[in-house]
Amino acid sequence: MKRTWFIFKVIFILLVVTLAMLPVILSSHPWPVASRDYLYENALSDTGAVNTVSSIYLGYRAMDTLGETLVLLVSITGTMGILINLGRESEEEEAVSFSLAPEKRATNAQRTHLLEVVASKLGPVVLLFGFYVMLYGHISPGGGFQGGVIVASAIVFLALGTETQSKLTNTTVLGRIETLSFLVLIIVATSGVFFERGFFGNPIKSGSSLSVNFIILLNIIIGLKVGTSIAVMCIAMMGGRHGH
Repeated sequence: MKRTWFIFKVIFILLVVTLAMLPVILSSHPWPVASRDYLYENALSDTGAVNTVSSIYLGYRAMDTLGETLVLLVSITGTMGILINLGRESEEEEAVSFSLAPEKRATNAQRTHLLEVVASKLGPVVLLFGFYVMLYGHISPGGGFQGGVIVASAIVFLALGTETQSKLTNTTVLGRIETLSFLVLIIVATSGVFFERGFFGNPIKSGSSLSVNFIILLNIIIGLKVGTSIAVMCIAMMGGRHGH
């Protein structure tokens, strides 16, 4: 019965995808190239970003980026709410630890000595790489979202690789950074209004060598927001608690 239901779902999904793609495949209408050509010719001069993707999602379509940030915020908030309710309903059970004694955190029951050593060494390297991707997203593939996810991975490595919790893995501190980052994002987005550039407009004059600094700043803010929010959720799923 389960196998039949699985096959039915696969066939249904393939049918929906086929019907959705059919008009595109059968259409004789040429692909629009005006927007593509405009971005290819003017993206660098308008925003200062060599990476055209960054010039789009932090320049021409920055409002979409704000929407994606809000979606992430709502998703993390909902997930944390579910985790908190599950924690209240379930009885805390003592797990058998396979890692070195004495253990000082609830998540240590899931760790081994090998995991501690590898994670503690990888954490700083991954953290540095995450900030690199975040800071140089205007030049090469990357940016705030990608760099933020890498930073979150580094924080998880550090949480797994250390016996005691530091400020970098403290969910209370990470939550404050997340809140501050979102507040700064709104302030920076509003700054363009005072220079007659509109909401999320670049307050620095287009064509200036400094105009790209606005995109760099947005990448940093978004990276911190994404990194801390995902890190808080992951640490909570691992059994971490606020205020440790």
